Amino acid sequence: MADEAAADCLFERLRLHQQRAPDSTEVARALTARINSRLTSHDKHVRQSTLEKLWNKQTGAIQMLLSILENSRDTATSTYITSILREALCLKQGKGKKCSVINETSGQKKREIKKTGKENKPPLNKKANNIARHQCAQHFISLNGTQVMIRTILATHGKRDGNVGTELMLQDLVWIIAALSPKDAKFAMKVRMLGCVRTMHLILKGHFTDNKLIFPLLVIMKQLAKNPVTTSILIRDGVIATYERVLVSLGFIPTARLRLCLDAIDYFSKNKVCCMQIVKTGLCSVLLRVFDRWDRYEGRMRLKICAHILQTLQHLCNIKAGRRALCTKKHVQTLHRFCSQCPDEPEFDGLLARVCSVITLCLKHQALPVPVTSPASFNLNPILKGTNTSWPCHDDEEEAANSDSKTINSDLDEDGPDTDVEGIDEFPDVEFDENEMKPEGNEEPSKGQIKSGDSLQSALWINPNERDLEDLKKYFIFFKEFGSYNKQVKLVKSRSNSRGSILEDFLISQSSNRNVMSSLNLSLTTNLGSIEYENFTGPSQSPSFLQGYHRIHESASTTSCSSLKIHKDISKFSSFPSVYSTISSRVKSVIPFVKVAYPDMMGGQGASQPEPLNKMERTACRNKLLSCVDRAINPEAYMSEVVFDLDTLSSTPSATNADSTSQKSSESLFLTNVDEQEITKVNSFSSRLSFESRFESGNLRKVIQTGPREYELILMPDVNSTKRHQWFYFEVRNMQQGRPYIFNIVNCEKSDSQFNFGMKPVMYSVKEAVLGRPGWVRAGSDICYYRNSYHYANQKSHNKCYLTVTFNIEFPHTNDVCYLAYHFPFTYSMMLTRIWHWSTQMPVGSYLRVEPLCYSLNNNEVPLLTISAEDSPSNPIVDREIIFLTARVHPGESNASWVMDGTLGCLLADAAPAAALRAKYVFKIVPMLNVEGVVNGCHRCGLTNEDLNRRWCKPSPVLHPSIYHTKGLIEYLVRVWKKPPLVYCDYHGHSRKKNVFFYGCAGAESWCSNDRLVQDEPVKYLMLPALMHRISPAFALGSCSFRVERERESTARVTVWRHLGVTRSYTMEASFCGFDRGPFKGFHLNTQHLQNVGSDFCEALNGLNDNATNVDIQLTKDINGEIAVDSEPGSGSDSVLKTDSDEDFD
Repeated sequence: MADEAAADCLFERLRLHQQRAPDSTEVARALTARINSRLTSHDKHVRQSTLEKLWNKQTGAIQMLLSILENSRDTATSTYITSILREALCLKQGKGKKCSVINETSGQKKREIKKTGKENKPPLNKKANNIARHQCAQHFISLNGTQVMIRTILATHGKRDGNVGTELMLQDLVWIIAALSPKDAKFAMKVRMLGCVRTMHLILKGHFTDNKLIFPLLVIMKQLAKNPVTTSILIRDGVIATYERVLVSLGFIPTARLRLCLDAIDYFSKNKVCCMQIVKTGLCSVLLRVFDRWDRYEGRMRLKICAHILQTLQHLCNIKAGRRALCTKKHVQTLHRFCSQCPDEPEFDGLLARVCSVITLCLKHQALPVPVTSPASFNLNPILKGTNTSWPCHDDEEEAANSDSKTINSDLDEDGPDTDVEGIDEFPDVEFDENEMKPEGNEEPSKGQIKSGDSLQSALWINPNERDLEDLKKYFIFFKEFGSYNKQVKLVKSRSNSRGSILEDFLISQSSNRNVMSSLNLSLTTNLGSIEYENFTGPSQSPSFLQGYHRIHESASTTSCSSLKIHKDISKFSSFPSVYSTISSRVKSVIPFVKVAYPDMMGGQGASQPEPLNKMERTACRNKLLSCVDRAINPEAYMSEVVFDLDTLSSTPSATNADSTSQKSSESLFLTNVDEQEITKVNSFSSRLSFESRFESGNLRKVIQTGPREYELILMPDVNSTKRHQWFYFEVRNMQQGRPYIFNIVNCEKSDSQFNFGMKPVMYSVKEAVLGRPGWVRAGSDICYYRNSYHYANQKSHNKCYLTVTFNIEFPHTNDVCYLAYHFPFTYSMMLTRIWHWSTQMPVGSYLRVEPLCYSLNNNEVPLLTISAEDSPSNPIVDREIIFLTARVHPGESNASWVMDGTLGCLLADAAPAAALRAKYVFKIVPMLNVEGVVNGCHRCGLTNEDLNRRWCKPSPVLHPSIYHTKGLIEYLVRVWKKPPLVYCDYHGHSRKKNVFFYGCAGAESWCSNDRLVQDEPVKYLMLPALMHRISPAFALGSCSFRVERERESTARVTVWRHLGVTRSYTMEASFCGFDRGPFKGFHLNTQHLQNVGSDFCEALNGLNDNATNVDIQLTKDINGEIAVDSEPGSGSDSVLKTDSDEDFD
């Protein structure tokens, strides 16, 4: 009690002094000396009571001391105050003691306690004191204490009088600033603004051999190194040379000082100028000498020291001089020695991967053994001739999706968007023209509508140039279910309160002006038969290109029809394989096909039983990584025999003579499959495998045999592109049973892959299928994904390396024909065959119409499906809500087509729930938006080398016909029929996350401030995900996101929500991999799961109600309330409304 009373008396006197006689130097000196003597007393109780008074905010002691320090000119008083503050703020008491000594002592005590069996309980006082110090530091920072300390150290260092008191004060100040620097988020900025950056460097220069100051100085310099601006200042001031001397003086003893020094160098080396200085000063060699002693270090300190050095070396590889410095024989041997001696323990796997990355980066750049230009090229000039369209519009770099720094939670797969940030999404992909920035007519926004914080880009997003109504009017031909044209006019007039209707005005204008032709000849004219078109425009207006068009006449009893030319003359009694072969033979491709793939011809279904996720074999992956490095160092020690080369096959006379422009129409060649005959032939026991990929959706460019049973595979880029390699689908022959074959796909681009997190490729065995066993199954072992030694060919990304996905395959039979793929393939021909199959067996009372929405750039049909129930007086079809669904805008997302297949199968089923859905809604479905990409085995783009899901804001009718006309249909419903779709959903696949989930749009979570001002109705857009959460076991509510991001503005989801006003606008994402929660946790997704998701979505639509009841509101509470229970670490957001940066496939 006496101690507390004495402390109270001292602080009260200090307060009175500050109020009454702040200029009395002697009083301040005496009081601060008394407080300092109590803090340095040998009596623990005296020290503790004084510290508690300092830590207590109510006493205002810290604020008083700061005020006195700032205003005092007395050196002794300032010295006492800095000593007091050091005791109050610094966690380590014992001035000048090595942290490593403290850590070692505490570690020995813990081991002794463990041996004696005593319970290891840290003193409560020590823990409480540490917490109090932390809180005091935060309070100190809030009182601008950091700035006071920086100014004081500037003044102290400026004196340089050699006084002992000044030197002691400098030590205390350095320790105080070191304690504050990690806790103050704006520390580097404050140091820079006060002009203290070079001063801190000067102090380090003068005291790097001082054991009492080197540790706190290194802490401060590390914090300054984290800021790029202060880093630049320090580099210009020669900090690298200083650090080279510091590193030499510290020696190679693994202490916290060495770790801090290396950590700061790691941060500095992110600057390329710094990398050059590291090379010039010889610091690179010093770092490697430290690294070469890794086996003498112990514990976590060894891992941290090695990690900092390797990260620095990786940064050095970003410049040519750095690679040249590392590529010496001595340095490569040092790194390679680590590879051979690295302990086989999990904690060293990360270090091994970094060492291998450094070796491959610093070696001589090795290009892929294929020409830069791929054989998959399509001549767009004939299409663009006579139009105002220019190409390329924009090269979709997708740098964010492929960036090494991209992570799932970094916002913004891929794979979104597939970031799946082929992504981050991470895909800002829109060009702005000066003329486009000017809104037209009455659409010009007032200055008050666009806030000053919003850019011109936001004005474009919110006020886009709308389509001409003359174009939109013609889309009513796609709504034949509403009756004849005259009937449609009456329906619109009865729904509108205005005089007449735009449809009526349009018909009148057509009768007075017969020369008006639609600019939509890509789509509309192919849907109108000559008789229908004459009824619409008059007999004289029937164009020549419509003559002889095959028209299907509908009678009142007809429930389904298909006006697709590709379905012409196919008997309804034909088998699925024969129909598939017929349709596939009529499909036009860029590279001529030579066969039909057996799995697609047989329906392409996968195994129905659950297949567990792969468990990574560390040892096998480590061996493959080391083998890759060894091959990069000693390429002459490995085989290199080309066994398949699509470039050569495409350049043969038989291929070039068929069509010089590579735009091959295969109508003259009927494609078949003879795999069943091939597997019955006598075994040939070939010494190498045989490959093929010239079939629909196939993708394999070159195969090089590098070992007796090891092959390097190179994938094709997208058409008219040099990149975007992920999707693969190819055939293998001449294998032997029971022998593992190693496949290394060496030109992958994404920085990480689900292959490292449990995903396996899929395999289809023809022999297994003939025996009646499952078709597509997950296959492969020793699967891993890592960076290799092949560099990008273009100059912009010349320093980037490709990545390898490697897996071992044991084929189930000898002399089999097997197919391997990234995911379960779903081809264009399979979709058309499935549609034909459904049209031949429609349930009673159902309505199905299939028509071409438009033609693709290579003249393949893009089908539009209309599904509903037949019109009836009790349930008029015109009163039903419209559901609009699309899929496969990214061709590599075959899982999206399987989900769509499940949706279509459910809607066209002969079951009561399906009948209820058809009676409730009219479904408009475009099941494949990117037909050309799917046909030609592309991953993300079509024939124009553009991501079509970044073209919704302003699509081109010439280059992006499917997007242009799909958006036109929705815009017609919104602007002409004044009845927007109830739900719009775009089906996608995701390459970076597991499970199935939604992306939606919430104004409250938008990047645009105008959106956040509008009142939201969350129950509307949250109800469907909540229903899916209850219905579908594959659905993961915790992975959903409703964030609207600036870089997603040109996607279908955001465009339909913002421009067309559809509140329930979603992207449904299905993983390529599997599940990490729910009843299927730990298992792969298969085709049955994906189809069930499609049917579950239909069930959720059946439960959707626009009038939210209490039950519906309670249903949506799961999303923001119980979501955390459903989520697992690393699987998704804790809140649905939280941003998800991995929207790599959206």
